[in-house]
Amino acid sequence: MKILKLVVPVVFLFLGMVFTANSQEKSNNKDDVFVIVDEMPEYPGGDEALRKDIANSVKYPEDAVKKGVQGKVYVTFVVDENGKVSDTKIARGVDPSLDKEAMRVMNELKTWTPGKQKGEPVKVSYTVPINFALNSGDSKEKSHSKVNEKGDVVFFIVEDMPEFPGGDEALRQFIATNVKYPEDAKKNGIAGKVYISFVVDENGKVADTKVARGVDPSLDKEALRVVNLSPTWKPGKQRGEAVKVQYTVPISFALN
Repeated sequence: MKILKLVVPVVFLFLGMVFTANSQEKSNNKDDVFVIVDEMPEYPGGDEALRKDIANSVKYPEDAVKKGVQGKVYVTFVVDENGKVSDTKIARGVDPSLDKEAMRVMNELKTWTPGKQKGEPVKVSYTVPINFALNSGDSKEKSHSKVNEKGDVVFFIVEDMPEFPGGDEALRQFIATNVKYPEDAKKNGIAGKVYISFVVDENGKVADTKVARGVDPSLDKEALRVVNLSPTWKPGKQRGEAVKVQYTVPISFALN
């Protein structure tokens, strides 16, 4: 058996979502960038194809390998009216080499089906977390998983990814419907993006919800509350067996 000495990058992602205290639609200005629209942009082949394309494109920088640098890079970008990826930025970086590679991969993505608001193509913003992990295990599968505090194996990427009832659009709507902007945060003008990580277990239950990156206790608490309300998912599978799979969801609270 061939031993994988080092790096298979682990990539996991979820679409960025922004929720405002007043309205999801900013204005009718053609230059506005939306975060939720009537018809969300779609990557060719869907989210699973997006995950695979990113995983296949990432090349772990040699400098980062030598230095043992790893971590999660958050990239924001806009899918414009023509479906092109533009305005890529590092929302949260780790190291210049990893940040640069994450930007390169996002800029080389295929053309999307653009999002639409009231029947018109518009610019839509996304946030994608890409996790670079060095692994000295003995298989590619091992590099796509970790062992948690309880000794359970948790995967980042599996052959059949978990699915929210009704798909990703239903998940977006579920979160949008349930999020309530905390009054204290509104009064104090607090806004920002909360990253929530969680595990979809073998039974499709959402578990081990944590604030991966917080903004304010009130916003963090609200983001956790909503994710914990999630109904049962269709569990992910690896080699035909249901397994635990980790997700990260960025939820941005914005005051208009």
